Amino acid sequence: MYSKGFSLIELIVVIILIGILAVSVAPKFEGTASYEVNSHRAQLISALRLTQQRAMQQTDTDDYCHEIVFDFIQSRYGIPNRKSCVQTDPIFPFNWEPDATGHIVDENYDITFNINGSSTRQTIGFDWMGRPTKDCTGGCEVNITHPTENTLTVYIEAEGYLNVFDQLH
Repeated sequence: MYSKGFSLIELIVVIILIGILAVSVAPKFEGTASYEVNSHRAQLISALRLTQQRAMQQTDTDDYCHEIVFDFIQSRYGIPNRKSCVQTDPIFPFNWEPDATGHIVDENYDITFNINGSSTRQTIGFDWMGRPTKDCTGGCEVNITHPTENTLTVYIEAEGYLNVFDQLH
């Protein structure tokens, strides 16, 4: 009448559920490197969106700088002077402090940024319609890399849309 135990279908469903959980949860326990790369990408996206929104809202004057400069010597981005885009120093000033659109990566994390794979200092600006300018005119890819993790990319389209995707090594 009543059988004791599980049917084959019940066992298969349980095995499939365990497999799905293992694939989705296991990467979370690999260490802090993947967490750090993802958190730096989220912070970069916030900085890009804030700079873009400032460019679209402050359209009545040219007295503001709507750019983010990526430093190639130290892993950091930002703008030394929000009031002026004029850069007199080929690298960031020594006393530069990031604002809400800037960030300095701690050396312990070994995370770097580049635009379209270039390792030189580059600038992303936005016009009054939120479209990218400077080294990102027509769209670009901002890559966040770590030696042991996948490269995470923020793609800025020519219209100003920000898309996020991951690249395998």
